[in-house]
Amino acid sequence: MRNSSSTLIKTLGFLGLIPFLISTIAFHFDFYHYGFHAQSVFIAYSAVILSFLSGAIWGQVLEQPYQAKGKLLLIASNVVAVGGWIGLIIQQPHLSLLLLLCGYISLFWLEVRWLKAIRIDQSFYPNLRFILTILVCAMHLLMLYPKF
Repeated sequence: MRNSSSTLIKTLGFLGLIPFLISTIAFHFDFYHYGFHAQSVFIAYSAVILSFLSGAIWGQVLEQPYQAKGKLLLIASNVVAVGGWIGLIIQQPHLSLLLLLCGYISLFWLEVRWLKAIRIDQSFYPNLRFILTILVCAMHLLMLYPKF
């Protein structure tokens, strides 16, 4: 992967944290604007990003030569995406946040445990995903934590 591509991927990854961060701060300071509740915005954005990451696994599996593990990865990523969708539609914010948090942890585990086994290259991406996953999970925990 070219250096310019890795720089762009890293930049986009960290910029993707901004909506999480803003909605977390807004939630803890009871910021309510234009009819949007920060917790609902956080949950919606989280579900979208979780689905995006689940779909990204498809691209990574399809790039590799066929392996039986690939089928399991595709099915597992779909299960996580559906779990994120359920987290979006249920009307229990704490349960939604827990479900989404588990989804991020599950996707990371899938990538580390299974995708790494079928991926030939060992680029910067796993380390980037680890950092981003830790930060996203921390913000999910902050959303679950009672307001100060």
